[in-house]
Amino acid sequence: MTVTMVSVSDTAGGAEAHTVALGQGLRQRGHDVLLYGRCPGWEEHGLDRQEIALGPKWSRRTMATGILRVPLERRRTQEIADSSMYYMQFKREQIALTAPLSRRAPVIWTEHGRWMGGTAGRLLLAGYARAAEHVSRVVCVSEAVADDLAPVVGRDKLVVVPNAIDTRRYAAPPAATQAALRERLLPSRFQDRRVAILAARLHGAKRHDRAIAAALASGSVLVVVGDGPDRERLERLSDGSADVHFTGHREDVPDLLAAADFYIYCGAETDGTPTCVLEAAAGGLPVVAFDGDPGTELVPRCGGLVIADPAELTADRVAALLDLRGSGVAYVEQRHGRETWLDAYEQIFGECLR
Repeated sequence: MTVTMVSVSDTAGGAEAHTVALGQGLRQRGHDVLLYGRCPGWEEHGLDRQEIALGPKWSRRTMATGILRVPLERRRTQEIADSSMYYMQFKREQIALTAPLSRRAPVIWTEHGRWMGGTAGRLLLAGYARAAEHVSRVVCVSEAVADDLAPVVGRDKLVVVPNAIDTRRYAAPPAATQAALRERLLPSRFQDRRVAILAARLHGAKRHDRAIAAALASGSVLVVVGDGPDRERLERLSDGSADVHFTGHREDVPDLLAAADFYIYCGAETDGTPTCVLEAAAGGLPVVAFDGDPGTELVPRCGGLVIADPAELTADRVAALLDLRGSGVAYVEQRHGRETWLDAYEQIFGECLR
């Protein structure tokens, strides 16, 4: 089958990594995969892409002008080649492009997170409900995401497929390997310290300042991997502390995780299943998360601790936490492995073609 994805994004994040993994996995299984738009990491994995002149990804800042562009962008679907099916994951593509493309082939969506609140969320919901009349399936990354959508989509179109990772890329390293990675990847001042790490898109909605405060409260050093619009604020917040190190975007995240002692997860209220928690647990790291964030139900299963306030992460609690190292590896391999995830998508796509 031919799977045509329509997705425009210039920022690397969980949804973009999901798209690349799905495209790569389907191609390895013998399917033709083509992207119309842009997705960080897509071409780096040798996947085929065509440009399409769509505006920027919708956000609170771009939505007003984006809605005005909908008639033009619907006409742009004429540039998209015929396909067995069309796949979309962002609201603009879903709302604007589903109806015209559904007249040519089934359309499948993935929903990565909880529905947004406020005025923007209410405005989107009406358009989303109309577009959902033309979608064949909506893949949700968690039951909570499906519950949000059931009133406007209908349970018959919803299917839950939890996020997955390539567990072969992650492993709990022996002490000698960890020491070598620290020497190569981390500042020299971090070598003999307890090292906390977070690897995520740095967006204000995720409130990563909690990770900085928690690491410092525990006497640990913190490695911040990733980039995004909140990086400048977080750097100011850390105030040049020698105990906080920003790496920017990196491709060697598995090695950086292996160099650390534990992971700190901060989630936005609209997040779904956090792949960063799965990656950390697959690498043997215990995870610290904050009460009320999406996905924290994963943390006890992955070997970790949920706290209400950064000040709760004391040095003694970190010492106890390190005894949980490696306890989440089996869970992630069994429940969130890439092959089972690809099996589910293949099945959904096949059902939509019948």
